[in-house]
Amino acid sequence: MLQKIKKNKKNFFILISVLVLLVAIPLFIRLFHDDSKPLKRYLTDEIPEKDADINIAIDVVSPSSTKIESGDYMGSGNIWAITEKSIKIVTASHVAAEDNCTITFFDGATCEGTVTFRDDVKDIALIEVDRASNNSANKKDVASYRSVRPSKELPDCEEQIFIIDTLTNTSSMGIVDTPSVFNPMIGHDVIYCMCDVEEGMSGSGLFDATGEYHGILLQKSDGACICLPVSDFNLP
Repeated sequence: MLQKIKKNKKNFFILISVLVLLVAIPLFIRLFHDDSKPLKRYLTDEIPEKDADINIAIDVVSPSSTKIESGDYMGSGNIWAITEKSIKIVTASHVAAEDNCTITFFDGATCEGTVTFRDDVKDIALIEVDRASNNSANKKDVASYRSVRPSKELPDCEEQIFIIDTLTNTSSMGIVDTPSVFNPMIGHDVIYCMCDVEEGMSGSGLFDATGEYHGILLQKSDGACICLPVSDFNLP
């Protein structure tokens, strides 16, 4: 009888221990899990150098493109990162004129975003969309969205590039004229491209034929355009 009681007590303590572990493990995971970390599975696909093609690259990076409306201003942007909590969109600061913006994704879904960072000197801003409070950003279709794949190097002189116009769903193609030069009017280094751009394209990304992201379109200049290189981004 005594042995039976001891056995029951042992089984009871084993059961309690298992239940404690079942509760503790998820709490432990949550404690050390960083849900603000960019999810790599959302990065745009890599196009091998040997298969580099502008038209293929346009299709690959389009899911990262967004249209931005902020007050009286309208422009473009690209998804910089997708985390479990939010979608982060990078654009030109003058496009995100007000802290609250309306975002339209490549599939036509719209939601509200908030500027969480801006640098008016470099003309760059970061807009965040809370996935939990926005049905459009939290829907299953978010799996089709993509974040840009930043280039680790400046583009080459005369390299083929393109910039997407989210207002017309078209792309402007051209070449790099000067990969890096200091612009005294702006006050920092920029990329000069021979590429015909229109109003409303400001904030859009500069991409090469492999789909790599080289920077933000800031403005047009006499048949050319000026972009902020991704190496000069100072995003938090």
